[in-house]
Amino acid sequence: MARNKIGLVANGLEEYMNKLEELGGADAMKKGAEAALKTSKEYVNPLIEQAMNKLPAGGKYSTGDTKKSIDDDMDVTWSGLTGEVKVGFDFSKSGLKSIFLMYGTPRMKPVTGLKAAIYGTKTKKAIAELQGEALANVIKDIMEG
Repeated sequence: MARNKIGLVANGLEEYMNKLEELGGADAMKKGAEAALKTSKEYVNPLIEQAMNKLPAGGKYSTGDTKKSIDDDMDVTWSGLTGEVKVGFDFSKSGLKSIFLMYGTPRMKPVTGLKAAIYGTKTKKAIAELQGEALANVIKDIMEG
């Protein structure tokens, strides 16, 4: 499974969740959280794929297995009231290759932009905005019927 997980980081998260709770209780909150998490993953996955096009040595030694191991499962896993969506690579398919590509090795530089696609400040800011929009859309949908 992918190791990294995206959480809810939207600006004004408490206000969104309070509004959802007023409108529909726990079900509405769950619906909003799922929409925000899925939107985040939809944003991050293309960034990872784009970064994987810049492999060291121009991809001369690439078999394409690591790029195929990008986790594209959009299911949100719930543990009580905590939802999470996995982001990154499926380690059962890519093994440590994805880590070596992200951080580099003594003989190989890391893939440019791969770490930033998941952990970067620009990505985190964009995710916060997208999650806010997704939560607002869920609130709007519930209010409009």
